[in-house]
Amino acid sequence: LFFPEKRDFFLEGQGIFGFSGQGDGGPSDGFGDVPTMFFSRRIGLSKGQPVPAIAGARVTGKAGDFDLGLINIQTGNKPSADAVATNFSVVRIKRDILRRSNIGFLVTRRGPSMNHNDSNFTLGIDANLRFFENIESNLYWARTATPGILGSDVSYRGLFEYAGDRYGFRIEQLMVGDKFNPEIGFVRRDDFRRSSVNIRFSPRTTNNRIIRQSVFGGERNEPFSIIPR
Repeated sequence: LFFPEKRDFFLEGQGIFGFSGQGDGGPSDGFGDVPTMFFSRRIGLSKGQPVPAIAGARVTGKAGDFDLGLINIQTGNKPSADAVATNFSVVRIKRDILRRSNIGFLVTRRGPSMNHNDSNFTLGIDANLRFFENIESNLYWARTATPGILGSDVSYRGLFEYAGDRYGFRIEQLMVGDKFNPEIGFVRRDDFRRSSVNIRFSPRTTNNRIIRQSVFGGERNEPFSIIPR
């Protein structure tokens, strides 16, 4: 289940940590099955119980064309929640390019991992490109590393959208491996590949005071497919 963050410490400046066009809201942002690489509710909560935070620091800000976000938090033990002393680290750097676009990378570390062995790492790079007023492209590639877990630990997405007033077009390719495991993130579904194409025609009327605009569209989705092993 996904519940939004409500703690003030994480809410302030959370947009800097958004990855691949997402805020910290994860699936509630409307991205559905697109993984959230950093989800702050993974910190200080385990099995629905609060876990004591021993110490922590967060730095967010802007330096020239760069947005910077750093988090390091140490939590303590809580046997009833199956939680051991854990360190959470997040580094997010984005750079503005062109007029309304950005590129960046994100690194997260959870040590020890959720199975209490070594550390879990996530590394991702993303690009959010906007051209003119109606053209947008979103790209990301991410990989996780968890000791003792073998399989496809990669996820990627490519999205191109033209969102004009009269015409619209959208194409997307999304893949999430069966062992993609960002332990300071949120993955709704794994082990699938999806392709989709959507077209829209939405003419406006000129002499009708009741109906101002009509929308006609078609969509084709490749069924969710299990990735061959």
